[in-house]
Amino acid sequence: MKLAYLFLFFCCLCFFFCLSFSSHAQNFNADNLLGFAQSLFREGDYLNAVHEYQRYLFLYPGTAQADFVQLHIAAAYQNMGRLDAAIKAYQLLIQNYPQSPFVERARSNIAQCQLLGGDQATSITSLRQFLSDYPESELAPRAQFIIATIYMDKKDWTAAAREWQQVQTKYSQTPFAGISNQLIRMVRHAESLPRRSPSTASLLSTFLPGLGQIYSGRYSSGVYSLLIVSAIAAGATYYIDQERYEVAIPVGIIGLFFYLSSIYDSWRYAKAFNHQHEDQLRTRLRKRISESDLFSASDPPPIDRTLVFFATRF
Repeated sequence: MKLAYLFLFFCCLCFFFCLSFSSHAQNFNADNLLGFAQSLFREGDYLNAVHEYQRYLFLYPGTAQADFVQLHIAAAYQNMGRLDAAIKAYQLLIQNYPQSPFVERARSNIAQCQLLGGDQATSITSLRQFLSDYPESELAPRAQFIIATIYMDKKDWTAAAREWQQVQTKYSQTPFAGISNQLIRMVRHAESLPRRSPSTASLLSTFLPGLGQIYSGRYSSGVYSLLIVSAIAAGATYYIDQERYEVAIPVGIIGLFFYLSSIYDSWRYAKAFNHQHEDQLRTRLRKRISESDLFSASDPPPIDRTLVFFATRF
């Protein structure tokens, strides 16, 4: 009888030992798999990192790290330039883990992906919605600042200055406020940029071919147009005087073509003159933003987990 009790006790002990070992082994394997995925991510092997992250979620769907892993999947797609896949991955995080502390970051990065994809209008809408939903978020100053830079890229200097002013007013204690103040001062120079009126340039070339190009800073082109049109006009006049209309008419048509081209080129060069100076201002603004290092990497997540670096356009 005693042997039976001892045998039963031994079996129970083995059973609990196996359960404990299995649990520890599972945790060990989960940690190893996540660590391997993290190492791939840090090395820039984003595609294989995504595969390992997805394997982790498949094997351990209920883990407390699931939202963190989903964030890394989205970030890996973003860093690969697969922006549509990144947006879907961020949306999946928001849908599956609505209480996650990473939801704010996912919302912000969706707007960033839209911007990187060239959809400025949708990005602005997403950023404004983010600011409405998370006005106190640590990512809010960044979102407001990015809205301003979008308008800067569009050369809408008034709107850009207005948005940077919002950064100064609402987030005066952040690094974004200081750089916004500098950018506002730089944008004010847009009003005093050298400009040429396309209408005036066209009108000048209407009266004297080439004069509009000279007005727009294209001196050689203006002189060339003046000489060509004058020479053709003189030739057409000569053949008219000789009553050789079969030659005068084609020469006159050619002269008319060069005359109209001179007017069109004057209009085009005046616009190019304005764009050139606006582009130079935008380049200076971009350089100042780049020098600020505000967009070198994402801010740390709000809880103690590994930092994820995201690709940005600055």
